[in-house]
Amino acid sequence: MKNLVLIIVLFISSVAFSQTNNNIKFKQGVQDYNNGDYLSAISLFTEIINNGEHSKQLYFNLGNTYYKLNDIPNSIYYYEKALKLDPSDIDTLNNLAYTQNMLIDKIDMLPSNQLSNILITISNLFSINQWLCIGIISFYIFLILFILYYFKRDSNSKKTYFTFSSIVFCISIVFILTGITKFENQQSNVEAIIFDKKIDFRTEPNYRSEVQFNLHEGTKVKLKEELGDWVLVELSNGASGWLELNSIKKID
Repeated sequence: MKNLVLIIVLFISSVAFSQTNNNIKFKQGVQDYNNGDYLSAISLFTEIINNGEHSKQLYFNLGNTYYKLNDIPNSIYYYEKALKLDPSDIDTLNNLAYTQNMLIDKIDMLPSNQLSNILITISNLFSINQWLCIGIISFYIFLILFILYYFKRDSNSKKTYFTFSSIVFCISIVFILTGITKFENQQSNVEAIIFDKKIDFRTEPNYRSEVQFNLHEGTKVKLKEELGDWVLVELSNGASGWLELNSIKKID
């Protein structure tokens, strides 16, 4: 029993030390960024990621730092990773849009119906964890209200608690299902950033196939299929083609 307690104490201490160490590195990285020492800032931010910590602020600062070095692909890559954690963050959206204006390739988006746009906007209000967390909290509130309804004797109180518990239950289901649906969409819709200066899109996964068109670094693509060292990707305008897997970096 004493050994178990000691192990738990040591584990908690190591986690706390690691968190404190990461916080110190993050603050130093921000200071280095403000002082114009961008390579040092990137090194510190990357160390934190290698320690297993991931956050919107960390990715956002990495995006800003790479932008200062005119490294557009990495800048866009980390802004996109920040948006995975907080899709509605205004600062990240603005910086990403500004950075995308520097891309060589301007890819139009396929038109989408109004209902799809509304659903996407609603889904982007919260991250996956936030949708699920609110849903779970709402479910616990529903349980409390339902228990109160069950033990109440007078009909008016029972009716009130039943009504509120039903509403909260529906809210919890909506939030949980939205979080699950968003998670499944992210798993099935894997995106990536092109890191090659210029890359050919081919009709087949080999160098003997015809080149359809070419794109440049920083462009975002959606992965459709992987075959060996090749990957079939799709652009936001619906065009697709094969390119080398090592020319892109997945946004995971």
